[in-house]
Amino acid sequence: MHHIIYAQLLVTLASSVILVALFRRFQLPTILAYIGVGFLLGQMGFEFFAPDSNARYIAEVGVVFMLFSLGLEFSVPRVIALRNQVLGMGILQMVLTTLTFMFIARLFGIDWTLAFIIAAALAMSSTAIITKQLDEQRETHSRHGTMAISTLLFQDMAAVPLLILVPIVAVSDTDMITQSISLAMFKGIVAVIVLMIVGKWLLPRLFHEVASAHSDELFVMTSILVALVASWFTEWLGLSMALGAFLAGMLLAESQFKHQIDTEIRPFRDILLGLFFVTIGTLVNLATLFDHALLILTLLLILISTKMLIVIGISRLMKARWEDSLKASLALSQAGELGFVLIGLARQQDIISEEVTSIILSIGVLSMAITPFLMNYASSISHMLFGSREEARLNSNAKRLIAQAVKEWDQHVIICGFGRIGQTIKRFLDNEGIPTLALDRDPRRVREGATAGEDIYFGDARRRSILNAAGLERAQLIIITFDELDGVLESLAAIRQNRKNVSVLVRTKDDRNLEQLQQAGATEVVPESLEAALMLVSHVMFVLKVPMREIIDKVQAVRQNRYQLLHSFYHGESSDLMRVLETHREQLHAVVLTERATATNSTVQDLSFPKSKVHIKAVKRGKESFTTLTPDFTFQQGDIVLLSGDPDYIELAENVLLGG
Repeated sequence: MHHIIYAQLLVTLASSVILVALFRRFQLPTILAYIGVGFLLGQMGFEFFAPDSNARYIAEVGVVFMLFSLGLEFSVPRVIALRNQVLGMGILQMVLTTLTFMFIARLFGIDWTLAFIIAAALAMSSTAIITKQLDEQRETHSRHGTMAISTLLFQDMAAVPLLILVPIVAVSDTDMITQSISLAMFKGIVAVIVLMIVGKWLLPRLFHEVASAHSDELFVMTSILVALVASWFTEWLGLSMALGAFLAGMLLAESQFKHQIDTEIRPFRDILLGLFFVTIGTLVNLATLFDHALLILTLLLILISTKMLIVIGISRLMKARWEDSLKASLALSQAGELGFVLIGLARQQDIISEEVTSIILSIGVLSMAITPFLMNYASSISHMLFGSREEARLNSNAKRLIAQAVKEWDQHVIICGFGRIGQTIKRFLDNEGIPTLALDRDPRRVREGATAGEDIYFGDARRRSILNAAGLERAQLIIITFDELDGVLESLAAIRQNRKNVSVLVRTKDDRNLEQLQQAGATEVVPESLEAALMLVSHVMFVLKVPMREIIDKVQAVRQNRYQLLHSFYHGESSDLMRVLETHREQLHAVVLTERATATNSTVQDLSFPKSKVHIKAVKRGKESFTTLTPDFTFQQGDIVLLSGDPDYIELAENVLLGG
């Protein structure tokens, strides 16, 4: 038996690695990969994922960690600030969706009791999928992200009385129903009060003591323990495990340890969440899909479209923009894991048949599988439906306003993008009395800036008509500050089509696309990370009493050499190494030549590794350093060869130097 379970674990892990890697390669949501793994394993009848197996209980811990991490993003003051959305949008969404689905269920001849349970289950949305996808897309704190999460919070709270209600409905005792719901409300209040007391006074002191021990292992164990104890406490009270984890995270959100806690718990959360989505995939029954394919697809379409229409209606009622309403509706359009729990409980009480259960689960899992796609392309869908028309109207008005504002201007500066960098540049230029115009595509930012008296206008800097209206022919400098490569390249193309000789300064976060931007027409490219290093070096040399003229010359020489001196560095054993490799592909690596090394007593021209991918930056021999190597330069025993280049080829070059 143990060998069978071990083999199933290996197959699960191998399948997950392969599918997740493929989905990543094609930029598809990884949630779908896990659901796909579960579907395949479910058809193979793996005992490890049986309905009552330990794997399912372990997978639920992933949801606990996810809610704990989500709580770290929402402090008590923020939740209080969101109370109108949590209560207003949450209540309306649950009530209207449940009533609508009850009506549809009655059309299929289902009795009132079962219709209510099915409707309430389908009214739920997937906290796991929505929060993970919002996190991957970095939209947790966006307007539509906040609306979606607020609705999910109320759904999680509403699930508590619903889970208590299902067993009671089977008995059909009205007095018992009222008594049990009242008891659940009382337990919920007790849970909140106890966790608030513990979170306010005990947890900060606990983490302070743990942090003082300077033990990563102890900190990780404490973070996991806090999440699990909080979830166990609320489950012990007969409430949701997720509710306790969320409350604990929310109370720790105001502490100084929240970022460290989130970092430490993230690997466990992601792995267990992956297992959770695998278990979701196993719920799909292939035979049921074939037998009721048309019915399932029809009901799936009804489920998604109905939930979208209701959320859009409520969002518009709450004065949300069309774009945000659509994005929130796409996020909340699926069924949720708590709905599955509700259906499973109803099945245990024999309120619902096995066939109906299988159909509902199939609809729910398919809707969850579609959601990452819908959320991933929400911006494109929104732009297609609303963006083009709205942007065209704004750009039309903008051209008139911009042209009128700059008609008397000459030798002015145009800033494309009015974020933090753009605003800082404009303040300095304003202090120097240099006329400066800013263009931005964020209506709120434009409105805020214009209200404060800034020369900022709504406009797409990628459009030639907008740039012409801004006086491109008379401008002395264009500054592009936004960090979207495609958008920057389009702006450069539009600028160079109209004016070849104007200076264009481009700001980027790093030096990944430096060559490409300069070839596209940028006069100067300023990588933030490298400029920050140069600024620090300037301060260091100034403190060390190096003459200012010499400092300026050295820094300017680095810039003129396209930051070659700063491109490579020694990579360390960092937990965020993948992020480092994404932004800085060049690595610096030292190789010591031994007596038996192939390169010892050989010349540079004898080496055979790809010079375009990796090169020798310097050779250190005792106190001497050789930076310019001729083809006949001969290596000696004890030489330290500094290799610089792509990490994938560094190892190859080292093998050539040492072993040929």
